[in-house]
Amino acid sequence: MGAALYTPGSRADFAQKILNGEYSKGAFAGLTTLIICLEDAVADTELEQAEKNAISEFKKLEEASAEQLAAGPILFLRIRTPDQLDKLIKNAGTALSVITGIVFPKCSPDTLPLFFEALNRASEAAGRKLYALPLLETKEVLYSESREQTLAELYKIIQSEAERILTVRVGATDFSSLYGLRRPAERTIYDVHIIRDCLIAILNQFGRSEDGFTVSGPVYEHFSVGERLWLSSKPEQTLWEEVQLDILNGFKGKTCIHPSQIPIVNAGHIISFEAYEDAKLILNESKGRNGVLQSPKRNKMNEVKPHLSWAKKVIAQAEVYGVLNENYQPIDVLNHLRANQLSNQY
Repeated sequence: MGAALYTPGSRADFAQKILNGEYSKGAFAGLTTLIICLEDAVADTELEQAEKNAISEFKKLEEASAEQLAAGPILFLRIRTPDQLDKLIKNAGTALSVITGIVFPKCSPDTLPLFFEALNRASEAAGRKLYALPLLETKEVLYSESREQTLAELYKIIQSEAERILTVRVGATDFSSLYGLRRPAERTIYDVHIIRDCLIAILNQFGRSEDGFTVSGPVYEHFSVGERLWLSSKPEQTLWEEVQLDILNGFKGKTCIHPSQIPIVNAGHIISFEAYEDAKLILNESKGRNGVLQSPKRNKMNEVKPHLSWAKKVIAQAEVYGVLNENYQPIDVLNHLRANQLSNQY
């Protein structure tokens, strides 16, 4: 799902922007996932109007051709409660067919089954299978005295619904609010140790190779615009560092709140040529033998058994994000994108 961008459900023109291809070019180039938010991005006093707007926009998209919809990002809807989803089902009906799934916020062992029951009803109304994106961001997950039991209970539910779950998502902003914390632009979420420990616990539960879940990285809420050189501002530098730490720890993909974050997140997930060559070697050799292999670069130890899960993930990630040419770095991709953006302005 890559860099997943949130937009408020109150935005009146998102259907036309999708049909015009505006979410696939310019500042939005590389966007594959757009989440229409009816939760935190919408004020309580504006919720009813935002719901009506989202439904109206979905109905406009329902009238479009399959080719037009396929050319844009895949759509998800972030709701507040199962009851709200039932209200939307009643008013939107088959128009829900234009979305791929539903984001379940603030999941708990009590609410998550109710969300899945509502998802069943939404799928029936849409006439297609809708997927779930459960979001872990409650105090029961964060607080140490309840974390282990809560994650175990959530894992049991999510494992039973695994075929309908595209990613498990985390809410670092909500976690931070429970302690009245907000990190500044120059700090990654991993510098906030009380949040970092919770994120690692979530990965420990849901990041295991045998389960196959994808856990998406948390939002970084700072951004800068108008920069001519990539990574020249502190927000971009910190986001770049956080993406590297996300991947190092096992997250894949990341929530974005501004289009300027999209290329940085996507570029950070491109597989290096060296890693790709190592992964291919390990996979190829695993079919006939195991043991220690000399890396193509002759600079590291590749062991078939312990590195096999890593190799499978690298190859899968390469299929989505691509592989860098030898002797190139992600910054070269970003510079290429920026050069194209600037040339299109003249």
